[in-house]
Amino acid sequence: MRYAPTVAPRPHRRVVESPLGRDLALFHLDTRRLHVLNGSAAAIWRQLHEAGTVGDVAVGLGDEFDVSPMEIRSDVERAIEQMRADGLLQMDDRPVASPAAPTRRATASSAVSAGVDVPVAGSFAALDARVAVVCPDAEMSAAIATVLAPLQCDDQPDVVITVSMAEPDMWELSVGDSPPLTLGSRLSVVLRVLGEVNNLAVESSPTDLVFHAGAVALDGRGVLLPGGSNHGKSTLTTALVADGFSYLTDEAAAVTADLMIRPFAKSIALDPGSFPLFAELAPTDSGAGLARAIACREWHIDPARVGTVAGPVPVAAVVCPQWRAGATTRVGEVDVVEALHLLLGDAFDFAAGGQPVFERLVEVVSSVPVLRVTYGETADAIDAVRSVLASR
Repeated sequence: MRYAPTVAPRPHRRVVESPLGRDLALFHLDTRRLHVLNGSAAAIWRQLHEAGTVGDVAVGLGDEFDVSPMEIRSDVERAIEQMRADGLLQMDDRPVASPAAPTRRATASSAVSAGVDVPVAGSFAALDARVAVVCPDAEMSAAIATVLAPLQCDDQPDVVITVSMAEPDMWELSVGDSPPLTLGSRLSVVLRVLGEVNNLAVESSPTDLVFHAGAVALDGRGVLLPGGSNHGKSTLTTALVADGFSYLTDEAAAVTADLMIRPFAKSIALDPGSFPLFAELAPTDSGAGLARAIACREWHIDPARVGTVAGPVPVAAVVCPQWRAGATTRVGEVDVVEALHLLLGDAFDFAAGGQPVFERLVEVVSSVPVLRVTYGETADAIDAVRSVLASR
């Protein structure tokens, strides 16, 4: 569909924006695509918020840059067509509804509210979520309680994860009022519970900017360590805490409106490739059964065994680690546009927070250094992080 040439489309309601130096950063919440407009394109974008026709855009732009609207009309039309092709514009003013999120919360499970004698692994604080886990299998319940022990709390749960036996060797897991998921082993149930607690933590703080990242602190200043699986973020987080940094999280780092990193001090999860680096942190209760199966898959280490846990701290730097066997350590600061691309890839969905959260992301990349650190030796990476903080 091509728009009538005189009608000016509007910026899409699902596009959020923020100044980025002299440019303008746009992010589509549905497609998760980032667009950076230069000065003239940004001026056209601003005109589209109010203009009724493409001619109005040309007139407004002409006034801003002191040129004839006729001279720039064709350039304005080409820019608008490109924005339309990129999915940044829409033609009508009808509200666009966001997809409804599935209901996952429940004030209490039937087992808890009815006082049924069912093993309860405990109640756990996951950012702003308070999660209870109800499980009829004593071994699974004990394993879940052990792994989630650093998050143990006495608060009333607002979300209940319920595990029940579907048939021999088959289990059902439900989160709040969501439909149950069938799982085929005790190990898969435990790991799924841990994943759901992490998900609930992220969902519980929609006004925060939450990264898939580790986070540590030194002298009251925080360092974000974003990265996907096998990038070395949990390994580097553990090493830094063992070297004197304080622990904030190794999974979900929430950044508030005043650019403070909130602690989510869950157990540190290490994959087998990192086991030799931290032999002294091997689980002490993994002799047999489910505990052994979990320990063979990944170690879940209470951060108190490694070092101290920090309270909220301001973001002072972002270090994107990448471990490669035998690599020479390389540290390189990236510009704000590349930093924005990097961190968008490691940011959890922030559609609920929208414009303010995107502006916060731009503020982070504009106000603190964002660096790539490629390393083969953990000690070199620790030195690199210390050097980054020392230079601030």
